[in-house]
Amino acid sequence: SYLTLCGDIRHIGLEVGIGSSVEQETALALFHERGLLIHLTSTAILKDIVVIKPQWLINALGKVICDGNLHTDKDEFKRVGLEEDRKRTFEKGLASRDFLEYVWKGSQVDFFLDLMQRTMLLSKWIFSKNELYLIPSLLEDYLVEKETIKGRRCVIDFSNNFLPIGVFQRLLCLCVAHSVRGNENESDHNELIMEPSLHKNYATIEFEPGFKVHLLQDEEAQTITIFVRNDEFAGKCLRIVQAMLRKVNHDVMGSGLNYDIYLDNDTTRELICLHEAQNEKISPWFSPDISGTVETSVIPSDEIIDLASFLESL
Repeated sequence: SYLTLCGDIRHIGLEVGIGSSVEQETALALFHERGLLIHLTSTAILKDIVVIKPQWLINALGKVICDGNLHTDKDEFKRVGLEEDRKRTFEKGLASRDFLEYVWKGSQVDFFLDLMQRTMLLSKWIFSKNELYLIPSLLEDYLVEKETIKGRRCVIDFSNNFLPIGVFQRLLCLCVAHSVRGNENESDHNELIMEPSLHKNYATIEFEPGFKVHLLQDEEAQTITIFVRNDEFAGKCLRIVQAMLRKVNHDVMGSGLNYDIYLDNDTTRELICLHEAQNEKISPWFSPDISGTVETSVIPSDEIIDLASFLESL
């Protein structure tokens, strides 16, 4: 199913006369590009595993991202003492390390965790004493009236094309990761920021004290709306969301996302397109002091960078 770079690949390389590690990695990059194998190199953990049977990956991820009622044996998890872990995973989208170790049979767990984190399918969850991971695709829908949500609106409109499945969930992953990163070094981080309230289509997340946002996916309208509760953070929120969308688009969607952004006009209380809002310096999204910063990407254009570095750049 897979080979290790430091062991198997080095040995095979020597046998066929390719002893240089540089040459071996160049060959792997070519085979990866041609679709003959999968070799991800963004982290040391990912780099050491060369997948030669993609079905192995699909099977492993399918043990976690699935309908728990249909594809898991409740009695089995009860026998091994993981009944509550299974329930929390498929009801709240929060998987414990013990649960993941069990479904992956203790094999290459760090690789799968790193893979899911780098592809924005999973994020660390610090709002518990236990080691938990958020998997947004397992969250359940929540019935919410858009009119009842307070805050300035930033609407990402995909209606001219379509909103692909998984984009909203990956955006949630990045938002939670950003929130966690800013507070994981604090001894009392749970007192600094509120625990996110997350659903498949709606979420409330606090990036930092006082910087709270609501995110709502509307499948019928093909939109994702971000509501900013505090005007002071409106411009910062817009830049962060744009950077996250660029990250999802480039790293996961093959730069195929097409969308327009509309912002609340403080004067007319109607939505206005991003370009017009920027030209007119519509408050609270823009001011003369920060004019032009939104069109400048937080990350280098068309460059895949490490997730940790990306989050740090925000």
